Amino acid sequence: MTMELVLIRHGESIGNALKGESAVYTGRWDCNLTERGYQQAISLIGTPILENIDAWYSSNLIRTIETAKTITDRDIIVDKRLQERSLGEFEGLTIESVKKDPRYIKYFTDPEFMQFRNSFTVKTPGGENYGDVCERVRDFLQELASKDYKKVAIVTHHCVIRCIVKILNNLSEEETLSFKVNNCEPISVQLRDDALH
Repeated sequence: MTMELVLIRHGESIGNALKGESAVYTGRWDCNLTERGYQQAISLIGTPILENIDAWYSSNLIRTIETAKTITDRDIIVDKRLQERSLGEFEGLTIESVKKDPRYIKYFTDPEFMQFRNSFTVKTPGGENYGDVCERVRDFLQELASKDYKKVAIVTHHCVIRCIVKILNNLSEEETLSFKVNNCEPISVQLRDDALH
């Protein structure tokens, strides 16, 4: 059995757009799309890669649901396993404020912890690492593989897409962390039963 998955990272969100000192750790911080994000989603309406979709899936976060509903008027199946990696206590806080908090100093000074944003092992307090995300994503893919679909669209997040591609294409951790995922640029991958074992 082979099923085509069209992976779509949500349009630009308010969290994505904040730069410099006002930049925040987004993670599961629930924020809307920017006007640019809506335009990115609108640009996908009618695109050939999204023809003949049997089912639309989205994470439960606002930015993915808004993106999916902008692209299609079909029913959206919302699944929490597709939500972005949790950044725990850092979520919604500015990068500047977290850096100044003495509780978190090791995340900016200790080489063992400094890679928390791109790591399969290190995580923020109360958060997830890439390994955790891959685990719940694999569970989602195994369930999806039991469905009678030929082509599915999944509107989700940066880290989740990287993990799906890792699992289905057997990427190394290094390849996964360097895999480029842009807002509203669809990525087609094949879901095969043998990739999940």
